[in-house]
Amino acid sequence: MYLRHWGFKRPPFSNAPASNGVGGENFFRSPQHEEALNRLLYAVQYRKGGVMITGEVGCGKTTLVKNLPAFLPEGQFSVHLIFNPALEPEDLVRAIGLSLEVKSNTRSKAVIIDRIKNEVMVRAGQGVETVIVIDESHVIKDRAALDELRMLLNIQSDNGFLITLILVGQPPLFAKITRLHPLNERIGMRISIEPLDFVNTGKYMRFRLQRAGLEKPVFTREAAWAVYKASGGLPLRINNICDRSLLIGLMDKTRLVTQKIVNKALADLG
Repeated sequence: MYLRHWGFKRPPFSNAPASNGVGGENFFRSPQHEEALNRLLYAVQYRKGGVMITGEVGCGKTTLVKNLPAFLPEGQFSVHLIFNPALEPEDLVRAIGLSLEVKSNTRSKAVIIDRIKNEVMVRAGQGVETVIVIDESHVIKDRAALDELRMLLNIQSDNGFLITLILVGQPPLFAKITRLHPLNERIGMRISIEPLDFVNTGKYMRFRLQRAGLEKPVFTREAAWAVYKASGGLPLRINNICDRSLLIGLMDKTRLVTQKIVNKALADLG
């Protein structure tokens, strides 16, 4: 009923990070996200070693890294995402090994890291670069776990790093890494993603609506402003507010989302 009422082919404001489209067509390229993407591509393609991406909850960090493969030359890069890094050092290393399909029947970190090194070197010999993304890195509390990640950046050839390690997290990650001098020295690129401004909030809303199959305007300018003020320009919050506004619009049997409906949605969201 929701989709039929508005004329959508799919829910427009799902909070699941946008999956890769052809050429990253599902990735909204605001000025700040475009800059973040270009910096990230530079770091990966020129093997800068460590990359740190920080931003507030819901700013689009995970969406950025999930769409990374769509912008890389096909067949030249192998991107592996770790989404639950709150592990003991040994388990974190094992999780990375499993992601790389490294077979291991031991809990020895040294053995697993050695096998990871061998796997990465084999791939490099085949012309495939390895990229490891650790999402929610700010939740890693154990300094030893961060030291293990640093060890991955010691896997190098004469031409440089054989692994690009991308650490993604909320702002506290910056201070955490800065205090760890050996790891901090290996961070070749630091990327901060800021919230959207009002203009790009409106563009983001239209982008999501169009990707869902709707070309006609749905939100009034006043409604879009109310969404922006309440969300602070964070895509995750924009999604929540817009989705609830569309639901209330359905229940009110309207074809246009006004500021009044957005205010109802905000009250409903609490």
